[in-house]
Amino acid sequence: MSYKFAFYTNDYFDKIQQMILDSYQWDFPVFGISRMEFAAYLHPYFIGMNSVWERTCGVWFDENKIIACAINEANDEGDAFFIFDSRKRAEDSLLIEEMIFFAKTTMSTVSDDDITRSVTLHIPQWNSTLKNIAEKSGFINNNWDDKLLILPFGDKDFQVKLPDGYVFVTGDEVPPFYAANVHMAAFNYSIKSVKNGEKAFTDLRNAPHYNPKLSLYILDSQKRPVAFANIWYCEKMPYCELEPLGVAWWERRKGLATAILYEAANRVKKLFPQCKGMTGGDQFFYEKIGFVEKARYEQYKWQTEIYPSWDKRSEEMKPQI
Repeated sequence: MSYKFAFYTNDYFDKIQQMILDSYQWDFPVFGISRMEFAAYLHPYFIGMNSVWERTCGVWFDENKIIACAINEANDEGDAFFIFDSRKRAEDSLLIEEMIFFAKTTMSTVSDDDITRSVTLHIPQWNSTLKNIAEKSGFINNNWDDKLLILPFGDKDFQVKLPDGYVFVTGDEVPPFYAANVHMAAFNYSIKSVKNGEKAFTDLRNAPHYNPKLSLYILDSQKRPVAFANIWYCEKMPYCELEPLGVAWWERRKGLATAILYEAANRVKKLFPQCKGMTGGDQFFYEKIGFVEKARYEQYKWQTEIYPSWDKRSEEMKPQI
């Protein structure tokens, strides 16, 4: 079947998001709601690049219906995620071949040597069709899997232990720069690296599924922010998603991360009893406090060398695609 292609525009945002929401019923999406909204609302000012999706993301149509999308995290790191409207469509060979060609030509990034071009495709383990076509197209398994970990919700509340002098507050009680400061302290960078962090976290609060009641902060005895966790949820999802979690570097090993996650879980359970769990990061810490593996995504990388036309080596280059 032949599909119609278009570059991404903001007019497609809601339909692509709906396609992702529908996919929670048949898959653990490789590109979930939290990832999409974080990329769309935080990254333009956080990384200082606008219109990344418009230039690098592709959308495929069956007549007037969006049935697939090749998307990234609105940055130039060379990652590609394929979204489909059904599991059957996710194994459509002709469609996959078109999407892989687009990923190579338009979603790939160029390294600091100005010669090496690469793209990394994130593939659910079950999608053997996508893996086989990627390998035939020159992609190589990175031997690196991303694990999806979920904290299962039971009938009992989680036991929250917050050190003396610390308190929880929510996103409607603190200004956005609290999130920017905690993120900066947790991930060890300074303002000169992310000059518009406050604006980025201000915009994030406009995301469709941002819920200030599920945007939690921990303040120290001087009411300064030292930890935060954002929880994303829609009632069409079987679980909620954590993105991000941050603890200031000087406050680590005090139990703040565990406390804020358990507190967030209890609040989600109270507000949305139908929610069955919470996703977490692919780190041992999460497994240690009760998160369990539910899915894996494999990374496949393609790269090539593109020489400038004045370089004599360009005369020996063969077609790259």
